[in-house]
Amino acid sequence: MEASVTSPTPPTKSRGRSTLFSCLAGCGLLALVMISSCVGFVWWLNRPGELLEPASLRGTDTTAHVEWTLRLEDPGTEALVEDIFAAIRQLQDRAPDALPPAIEGFLLDYQTRRNERQFRQLFPCVIAWSVLGGESEEEELHVFTASVAKLGNRMVLMDWVVGMFIGRSPDVDVVKYRGEKIYHLRKEGSAFFIRRSDFFFTTDLEAATRVVDRLQPGSGESTPQATRVDRMLSDLPEQWPLRGASTNAHDETRRFFELISGVADRDAVDSLPWDRVDGMSLSGGFTQESSFEATLDLLLDGQRWSDEDANALAAVLAKAIDSDELPVAIEVVTRPDRVQFVFDVDDLPGLLRGRVALDD
Repeated sequence: MEASVTSPTPPTKSRGRSTLFSCLAGCGLLALVMISSCVGFVWWLNRPGELLEPASLRGTDTTAHVEWTLRLEDPGTEALVEDIFAAIRQLQDRAPDALPPAIEGFLLDYQTRRNERQFRQLFPCVIAWSVLGGESEEEELHVFTASVAKLGNRMVLMDWVVGMFIGRSPDVDVVKYRGEKIYHLRKEGSAFFIRRSDFFFTTDLEAATRVVDRLQPGSGESTPQATRVDRMLSDLPEQWPLRGASTNAHDETRRFFELISGVADRDAVDSLPWDRVDGMSLSGGFTQESSFEATLDLLLDGQRWSDEDANALAAVLAKAIDSDELPVAIEVVTRPDRVQFVFDVDDLPGLLRGRVALDD
């Protein structure tokens, strides 16, 4: 007798359940990967960078350099920021309501708090202006720098977006130089590039490449031999957030005062003994919550200025920066080695309100 073998009935329900569980597990894993990727991207995007050390911008070719480090820990900076917020709120209050008052007030309050929070993320920051000297005014190259540590990788993302859109413009050349993408604006001749938390704008492509060279690790430009500008900056008080210095190898000081003076004062500026000036230095900062003090020194090359000449320049300065809303007090000190101008502003936010009309 032969034994018959009966095949077992396929477990259709168990197999269908296993397939369903596998699909659910796969969807869950995919969702987990997507969530992790989003969380990782948000973490990467909000990761802060480093504040640029202003000294790294200076080299042996630097003939002028001004830097200002702004921190909210400084009571004066905090007061200035709060004053800007107050001015913006006043403009918003004057705007006609487009929605019912309750909804308008809620949305406006939410938007205001969000904008203020985002604005505070711009601090601490470093703003700098450097001049790379040449044999004449036409050969000078200028570099403007803004470093915002908290923006971090947002600036990296911005660089990518700029490359996707502006970089494809026929009027923009994308120059890749030592790992940096420099955007050269053909018509204007200027250039800019983004490096981590830092933004650089230069008046010439050559200036941009010089800055990139200087910022390279181990290039030697990050720790240059002390120059005239370095020595003048080292003589300034370290506690001041506003610091600057300029040589006078190519008549920079006279040209600076011509720039800030009016046409009517041009002859008065040109008549002063600029040949006795060896350089110029600037330092300043907040002394109280909103009081601002700055000192501008004309460093003399062994020949003293007369009190008459010093007062004439003080009058030009006063006219250039005076405000009807808040005059600036200027004290003049004449010494054998320098002419010193001390500026005292009781309320810098108030002075800025008088100089800038936000509702125009």
